[in-house]
Amino acid sequence: MLSVRACLFCLILAPSVSFAQEVCNNGTDDDGDGAIDLNDPDCPCSTAIFPANVESYIPNHSFEEQVPGPNGPCCPYDFVSPFSPPWLSCAEGWYQATSATSDYFHECGYSPIGMPLPPPDGQGAVGFFDAPGYFEYVGSCLTNASPPQPMLGGTTYTLSLWIAAVASSDNHQQSVEHSDPSVFVEQMPLAIFGYANACVPFPIPTMDCAGYLPGWVEMGRVMVQPAREWTRVSITFTPTEDIHSVIIGGACDVPASFGGQWVTDSQGVSVLGGAYFLVDDLMLTQASDQVLTPVSTSGTICQENASALAVPPVGATAHQWYRDGVAIPGQTALELDISGLGLEGGRYTLASTFEGQCLMGAATLPMGTEPRAWPSIEPSFGCAPLEVLFTDTSANVVSSRWTFGDGAAGEEEVELHTYAQPGSYDVTLTVTDMMGCEGDTLLVDAVIVGGPLQAVINATPNPTDTENTTVELNGANSQGDIISWWWDLGDVSPGFSSNSSLVVDFPAVEGTYPVLLAVESSAGCVDTVRSVIVVTVFGRIDMPNVFSPNGDGHNDRFIPLDHTGAPGSLEIFNRWGQLVFSTKSLAQGWSGSEVPDGTYYYVVTPDDPDADKLSGHVTLVR
Repeated sequence: MLSVRACLFCLILAPSVSFAQEVCNNGTDDDGDGAIDLNDPDCPCSTAIFPANVESYIPNHSFEEQVPGPNGPCCPYDFVSPFSPPWLSCAEGWYQATSATSDYFHECGYSPIGMPLPPPDGQGAVGFFDAPGYFEYVGSCLTNASPPQPMLGGTTYTLSLWIAAVASSDNHQQSVEHSDPSVFVEQMPLAIFGYANACVPFPIPTMDCAGYLPGWVEMGRVMVQPAREWTRVSITFTPTEDIHSVIIGGACDVPASFGGQWVTDSQGVSVLGGAYFLVDDLMLTQASDQVLTPVSTSGTICQENASALAVPPVGATAHQWYRDGVAIPGQTALELDISGLGLEGGRYTLASTFEGQCLMGAATLPMGTEPRAWPSIEPSFGCAPLEVLFTDTSANVVSSRWTFGDGAAGEEEVELHTYAQPGSYDVTLTVTDMMGCEGDTLLVDAVIVGGPLQAVINATPNPTDTENTTVELNGANSQGDIISWWWDLGDVSPGFSSNSSLVVDFPAVEGTYPVLLAVESSAGCVDTVRSVIVVTVFGRIDMPNVFSPNGDGHNDRFIPLDHTGAPGSLEIFNRWGQLVFSTKSLAQGWSGSEVPDGTYYYVVTPDDPDADKLSGHVTLVR
């Protein structure tokens, strides 16, 4: 005689029968109470059916029996840390299986925000992280209780349990929004490990997978999609030896993504959370003592290959599929083509009639949501050629594709791209997550590249003399899309100026006065140029000691240096004192074209009778 075990939804329902006017398999709110089909209390359905009085081989399988304390039952009051008690020891017969700190939750003490509590069976549950290199487990000895109940080699057993998941910080301080487990799109291999013929002392000193421990063997597993909703799953297996101790938690090949994913709330704040699982009502019996309908999902919405598969017991009839508790009309086969029907993610349930009772199984398929693409661009403006660093800062994505707006593209998370030509460029980042869902962001005018820029200083007059020190400085002939000028005159008043041109009175003191001009374009390009204003003493004549008449445009004539004084005549003599050149135009100087290379003697006679003659030697080198 089969009976329904007390648990969430564990009442009797034949899907084709109506209760209180609610028809439980038509996708309609027949009684108008706001609840449809399996969501209506009038449509109860069980997740597991057990013979009367059957007990779990695992003692205290719902974590309800608490160790007595001096002030009442032992209650957990926090998450487990290196400084707290191992709270799981508050539950009779249960232990923190390894050094990694699994947690005990009970409504008498500790129920952290974001967890789907209270649990489906009673008030207690156990939680654990699963990530490569860090595995939290729960463990129990089957032969500690009286009478001892080891699992026998060659006998087939089933472990069924309730499981839910959240995204959690290491101290469970996340908000409800930041505990959303939908960021974990891969499935978790939930496993049961067994140890033959002995009760193993817990905790075992390791934080790694139990399957790596000597003597511990993975006996079976089931794939679980992380979801906040409680779902009953089952593992059926046949041990080869008598098993006295069990450990329950993640198999050794848990996805790397479980180590942490970014969860973003409605305000755009992101928090890193790990995959955290809660379990309750661990029913371990011989396989013949449990009647279940295992359901699994595969594929993804974005890749358009999503489906669900149910395995009801032999003899079950009147099958009906539901999404989030609402019937999907006409879907009565054991396999559901989710993508083919154009359905979205959600909780998929197959309910059947078995021996006059409603029996259901469920599994969750993640929603296919568009990931958010977050590009970082640095710098976003400058002069050609401009080298720009592009970084994909998106959370929880597996691939990145860039288009840079100039015909080039990239497929790395970080790209370094050079814009050779000036212009305004739109940039697109397209990202893909683990479910194959794509999202993109287009940034219009994301990169502004300026054209060539050249600062030019025109100074009039230059050189000048101590009797005429007013000089006009003009930067208006600078080349490019210039929006600002900046002059640095050093100690000469006004010192600085942002005008394109200005008139400056330099000191009436012989010397050189540096001037700097910086110009900036609308694209943020900057170019600088330096010049020197030369102030000489009026009337002084200085001649160079070498010149090179080779036609290169530099120092081709023998003329006075910075001469601004009175005119005069120039005479050139060779080494034997012979006059080889003379002119009345001192400013025109001597080309040296009629003589060979060598050293020559010169005499400069100013027209001013009060000025002294100037003489010396000059070397001609072509």
